[in-house]
Amino acid sequence: MLKKILLVLMILAPSMLYLYIVNREDKTEAPAEQTVPASQPAESQTPDH
Repeated sequence: MLKKILLVLMILAPSMLYLYIVNREDKTEAPAEQTVPASQPAESQTPDH
């Protein structure tokens, strides 16, 4: 029983670590992403010609 629990934890640990790192990076990069939409409207208007 204990071996099964440890096996499940070992399988899920990398994915949990990945999700933790991705969520932490999203919070730090949020201000940088807010400046990007200012340049996108100009790019979206060019295909209308």
